[in-house]
Amino acid sequence: MEFILVGLSHQTAPVDIREQVFIPEAAVGECVRRLIDHDLIESGVLLSTCNRTELYAVTATPDAQDRLLESFGWWPHALPFAAWRRHAYQFTGDHAMTHLFRVASGLESMVIGEAQILGQIKGALARARAAGIVEVRLEIILHGAIRAGRRARNETELGRHPVSAGHAAVATAAQLLGDLAGRGVLLVGAGGMSKVALRLLRNQRIGPVYLTSRTLDRADRVARPLGGQAVEFEAIGDIVDDVDIILSSSNAPHHLFDKGAIEAFQSRRGGRRLLIIDMAVPRDIDPEVSGVSGVNLLNIDDLHTVAEANRERRTAWVPSAERIIEEELRKTRLALEARDSAPTIRALVDRVEGVAEAVLERHLARMPAADLKTRAAMRHLADALAANFLHGPIRALRESPDPALEASVMKDAFDLDRELS
Repeated sequence: MEFILVGLSHQTAPVDIREQVFIPEAAVGECVRRLIDHDLIESGVLLSTCNRTELYAVTATPDAQDRLLESFGWWPHALPFAAWRRHAYQFTGDHAMTHLFRVASGLESMVIGEAQILGQIKGALARARAAGIVEVRLEIILHGAIRAGRRARNETELGRHPVSAGHAAVATAAQLLGDLAGRGVLLVGAGGMSKVALRLLRNQRIGPVYLTSRTLDRADRVARPLGGQAVEFEAIGDIVDDVDIILSSSNAPHHLFDKGAIEAFQSRRGGRRLLIIDMAVPRDIDPEVSGVSGVNLLNIDDLHTVAEANRERRTAWVPSAERIIEEELRKTRLALEARDSAPTIRALVDRVEGVAEAVLERHLARMPAADLKTRAAMRHLADALAANFLHGPIRALRESPDPALEASVMKDAFDLDRELS
């Protein structure tokens, strides 16, 4: 088995490239299935977000890693192959696993430590599982990455000071306008970025805050608890005179606002200054809007100034997350070895680690969230106890002259056929 990762991200491609290779959720299963049908991969998980489109896959074909990068023509996209080849990257083996674990931990994000990526990876795995395009070895790797991301949030300073692109957008608006007091805001899209922005804006002396989404009901469910007001998309023109800032982060596959629409808004507003921050990929705002008088249009890549300031401050917290990544990489490698050597070993490891994790989580729930040192010590103790307990049984399974008999004994002794509750 070879673990392969191929894709591009904000580190290698600007937003106008990334939006052309963004894969909508509805097309993910078909895309991966096509690669499987062409014998390029055995299973795959495809992650496509505003900042990255990456395929995580396993293959048994020796030349697959060379062919996979060239298979871009089978992906649903609008990017010429030469541009894809220029901006894309491909990793294999440990390099690929390390990259994935860093992504899940927020260390490869535009804003270091952002937590949204972990939920996006979980969602990508769930969709792959539902589509039947992920098998056990890839699940082991993805679960290891998710554990690393969860621990980075729970056991380091990165988790105590969560940030996201939504934080960067609000900070950028405050930086450019000097003061947000009394400013009216329109949020487009009811996803995670808008929720973060609403929470941040609620703590400032902001003017009216409106939120629009695909349906008024969805907009209302998000806006009302956070002090915002839902508005129909078709009725935006009626409230735009109250708006000084537009933060847009919808999942629309096309532009929601073209130059003509924003010119109409400016006419109603008397041409006064309008700041628009487009955080969506694909973009919600036609880039030509930047030519409208009085309008300052930024896209997600323009938030890099705030992101870089954040990076400098948060770099000191990265080594602790990297230590967690190394620990989880070792555990994942052992799990893969156990899976390949004997299914019984995998079941035994799952049972013991599952019991240890369940007991640990119950005790961590009683601990103060801020006591990172004690929480980390408890984690190390649980891992050490599980590893020491497993050492003898695993050695017995691997060295037994009758592995089948030994496996049968282990299954009965540890009740391995029963689901762990």
